[in-house]
Amino acid sequence: MGKTSEPAGSPPPRKPRVMDDKGGVYELGKRIAEGGQGIVCPTQDPRFLVKVSRHPAGDPRTEAWSRQIAAVQQMPIEENDLPIAMPVALVTKPRPGYVMELMDGLVPMEDVLRQAHERLLAEDSLAGFLATGGLARRLRLLARLGRVLARLHGLGIAHGDLSPKNVFVSRSVEHDQVWLIDCDNLTYAVRNSDLQIYTPDYGAPEIFRGELGISTYTDIWSFAVMAFQTLTLLHPFKSGALVDADSELETAAFRGDIPWVDHDSDERNRAAAGLPREFVCTPQLVGLFQRCFQDGLSAPERRPVMAEWAQALEAAAALQVQCEEDDGGCGSTFLWSEAMECPFCGQVGRGAKSSVLMDHLVFAPKSFLGEDAKPQDQWTVTGQAQVVGVTPVSLRLSPPGTASFPDSRALASVWIQGGALTIQVVSGENVTLQTSGVKQLEPLHGRVRLPARGARMALHLGRLDAPHGVWRLTW
Repeated sequence: MGKTSEPAGSPPPRKPRVMDDKGGVYELGKRIAEGGQGIVCPTQDPRFLVKVSRHPAGDPRTEAWSRQIAAVQQMPIEENDLPIAMPVALVTKPRPGYVMELMDGLVPMEDVLRQAHERLLAEDSLAGFLATGGLARRLRLLARLGRVLARLHGLGIAHGDLSPKNVFVSRSVEHDQVWLIDCDNLTYAVRNSDLQIYTPDYGAPEIFRGELGISTYTDIWSFAVMAFQTLTLLHPFKSGALVDADSELETAAFRGDIPWVDHDSDERNRAAAGLPREFVCTPQLVGLFQRCFQDGLSAPERRPVMAEWAQALEAAAALQVQCEEDDGGCGSTFLWSEAMECPFCGQVGRGAKSSVLMDHLVFAPKSFLGEDAKPQDQWTVTGQAQVVGVTPVSLRLSPPGTASFPDSRALASVWIQGGALTIQVVSGENVTLQTSGVKQLEPLHGRVRLPARGARMALHLGRLDAPHGVWRLTW
């Protein structure tokens, strides 16, 4: 028998509601995340999410969860200014839970992955990848998430259930804010704990096998899976040929019983799809994935710590070249290469007129090196680099790819405008220009425009009578 239709003009079904301990009432929307402990739903106010228990009040599992939430509320999250949505009120009816507050304009990172993956499957197109911010935004989002987790781990706290559903990012591709939800899994656990919680696809193998509980090491695994997916549009284990041929091997993949898709010697589980690694990963990032998914498969302590991930992602973000739409390109960004070929549209040289690569060095005056120091001893190549394009780039005391980069102060901004390298020096800071063939060094102040002449030059950041950073380029 078919369903009877609703009478014309009948009111829409009433949305479920919950009440908190401060008298607030929240209408719940469609669930956006769920796990063994509870369900996360949006509310009528986009600033708030609610997580409610799967089990009724009085159930031992609910009581244990409530104690965990109480413990989380005592953790030093807000005083360390970490972007983690903490409980702002406790839900009392109809089931226990809590209310968390987010910034406006955020969406689950899962939306970014889904849009890119769906367009790839439906159209064999990277339109979804580009529409969600392309490579540059992905690197910035992952770098920011890496910094947040590094700071959290520095407090001895693991998130415990990292997944694209629990990471929220800016809806606008022009921004790269990152917030974590599902804070009730936070626990003091550097190496191990009693909690065995995970989201399918993202749980570390030792949890999946039931050998260990959540820890900072399991967070690292979950982050690495998310990062690999975000950049390559592949899962590092289940997107390979073995699982494609036999879906029942998916469990074995999560347990770590089959090799990851880019194993350096075992090719059984290679992936035929996804983005080539050289398009989206620097050699440093490739090495980190190798250490995590191969060396760290059965030895969690061998996984790269979050600070390493953050630094490598920031270094990669600094190497982005804009494929200029005005010059016939696709508008995406790509990793700097001598060929200057955009891998996403195949155009060559579309960013060549508006990009320049700078190498970073440290210069030390002879007075810091001793009497026997030679002129070449004064220069130390750090291996860090920065692409400068039409968007202003901050030149900080520390270069991208170093531990102190995010917290170091900016001395100048630099960009290319109208065919000239434009430098804006921060008031009161020391920035000095050294040009090949010119004996006199030139202190820079305010805004300076340098026409392109093919000259070798260096920008000294800081006092010349003390060791300082230098950016070297040809312009």
